[in-house]
Amino acid sequence: MDLMTGKMTSRGQVTIPKELRDRFNLSEGDQFRIFVNEKDEIKLELVKRRLLSDVVWPISAKEPIDFEKIRERAHEAAAKEIYSEMSDHDE
Repeated sequence: MDLMTGKMTSRGQVTIPKELRDRFNLSEGDQFRIFVNEKDEIKLELVKRRLLSDVVWPISAKEPIDFEKIRERAHEAAAKEIYSEMSDHDE
């Protein structure tokens, strides 16, 4: 186990040494889970951000995608569903 030190600022922010940031490819916005055991020892667990592109394959289209039209259709479908639920409830 390597021994490294960091420090806490007056605002409670902890500096992670550059060597560790490089080693674990840490970047701004990465989050950590903080565990405290019965001996008051602190353990950090990295919660690495995942990009949507890491999970979903690239999308290609033969023509430009009209997001406004997609939004309109989604709103229309939601409105029809809400109206249907209201009509069923009134009976």
